[in-house]
Amino acid sequence: MKKIIFSTALILMLTGCASVPDEVKVDMNNYHYSKSNASDDFDFNYIKVENLSAEAKEALDKDYGQFAVSDKINFVQPPEINIMSFQNISDFSDRIDDAKALFFTKSELPEKCNDEAFDALYYYWSDTEKKYFAGRNDGMFAMLKPDAFDISFSYSEPNVKIYHPDRRDDLSDEYQLKDGKCSVADAVEYINNWFETNYKPLAPYYDYQVKTVIVREYEGNYFYQFLVEALYNGVSLDSYTMEAERIDGEVTGNMAYSKYGISIQMLSVNSIDSFTTGSGILIPKAEEKINECISLESALDFCANTFTDFRDVTISDIDIMYTLNPVYETDDEGNLFVSGYNSCPVWEFIIDVPPEDFLVDGETNTYGDTRKYIYIDMVTGELKYNLDIVKQELGG
Repeated sequence: MKKIIFSTALILMLTGCASVPDEVKVDMNNYHYSKSNASDDFDFNYIKVENLSAEAKEALDKDYGQFAVSDKINFVQPPEINIMSFQNISDFSDRIDDAKALFFTKSELPEKCNDEAFDALYYYWSDTEKKYFAGRNDGMFAMLKPDAFDISFSYSEPNVKIYHPDRRDDLSDEYQLKDGKCSVADAVEYINNWFETNYKPLAPYYDYQVKTVIVREYEGNYFYQFLVEALYNGVSLDSYTMEAERIDGEVTGNMAYSKYGISIQMLSVNSIDSFTTGSGILIPKAEEKINECISLESALDFCANTFTDFRDVTISDIDIMYTLNPVYETDDEGNLFVSGYNSCPVWEFIIDVPPEDFLVDGETNTYGDTRKYIYIDMVTGELKYNLDIVKQELGG
């Protein structure tokens, strides 16, 4: 029997950057998985949070030396920014039936789950019916309908094109799905509306929106794969970064950064054929409201002054984001467990990487977003970055 195992670990495959001059490549190992207090020597400019939008508009038009800024960036001012903490819910048993009802009728799933269940509240896998649903008490649940059953969550089909609805991408392209044509724009609108009307009662703390759309080929047609992010009062939770904690350069068994996003596949028009929450449902808590923060122009100036070895870098996207830093505690038996997440707001700078910079000869591009990133804490100026190539799929 084939099984789906819930996993929060992703494999990060790193390669050198072919677009950087040869004399810089020797230093590439200094530019990934790094956390730095280099900002101690930089004099940041702080502004009031309510002035972010006006300041960002001016900052996006300025010159930052080797860092160019994409004209597709669509910065949206959040109503507030906070120091945050998050905790997983522990009572999803009260809502598991509501979660199942989002995708299946009562007659389509048995009342009782299979016995083998990875601590699941409900687990059902049927090779003959090509259906799967599982859910845990922390709010993590996933499902597969017949059309997506054989694809599962592997996303191994080649990707045709990637769209970013939160930028100024043209979403008018149409693709032939299993039962008809559908534009990217219409598919995104359907998913966003579905979350607002159907999913939000399960997790009312957030607004949800499609962040990334990957178009893939399958059985002579195409299908859409969506990464949906959660926003708390207009600020997105990190839906991408998974990194192990490192001590003296060595990888430990703990995570330094975790992601929180929802992944969906659409094989037929206006249909959700696979779904996984990936990391359960988090309860947000605003620990401290921030009234002043580092300006965007100051953060970009800091990048230009810090990463002097790199040339002709284009920042593809800029946003404010809450990182998710796991808090580990020990239970009565001495086992480590994640009791919650601490979170700080960061300036998130994304650098897209084209396929020619990471595909080897003859390799098919099956990856999702391929990128580099820089995070700058909006309060302390602490720097976190990975400027090697991070190739990462969207599976949970």
